[in-house]
Amino acid sequence: MRKTLLMTTGLAWLALTGAASATVTLTEGPLDPGYFAAEAADQNGFTIDGATWTDLSGSAATEKGTVPFEYAAPLGMGTSTTTGTTYMAVMGGGTEQVSFATPQTQIAIYWGSIDAIAGSNLNSFAISVDGFTLTGADLVALGASGDGSQDDPAANQLVKISGLAPFTTATFSSTGNSFEFSIVESGRRNRKSS
Repeated sequence: MRKTLLMTTGLAWLALTGAASATVTLTEGPLDPGYFAAEAADQNGFTIDGATWTDLSGSAATEKGTVPFEYAAPLGMGTSTTTGTTYMAVMGGGTEQVSFATPQTQIAIYWGSIDAIAGSNLNSFAISVDGFTLTGADLVALGASGDGSQDDPAANQLVKISGLAPFTTATFSSTGNSFEFSIVESGRRNRKSS
């Protein structure tokens, strides 16, 4: 299933999020991007191809597999904590930042087990340059499932965001355990691996 939304100022929730010309496209999982594959589990404070990852607050780190009530591998990335594909997990109250060496105008994120439950857990992605923010609740409005399911393709989505003003930093936050994701591509260079 593929859903596209052209963000315009005519839509109330998008007017609050900024980036009036951005486009968000969703494609259901499973997917297995290898962006963080070179990193071991429990890592933070590293650089991949000029993009520097930093834990700004709370707890966030690379992980593999699934640990109940802590983090869950996005659908297709393996549930084993030893053989799964590495991804980023931002724990409740945490914020992770990526700083790119060169300005980007688009980004694609494989967003696992989308959470959109206000008052319980709400994941969010923000681009600092123009105030663009995208939450799990926003993805539900576009057709994703927001119940945090680890096994439902509709709750594990490739989220492509294009048409953004040039930016060099982005943040990922979660109000509860946890926001699991991997970068699939940024800028115009494809970061997807087999």
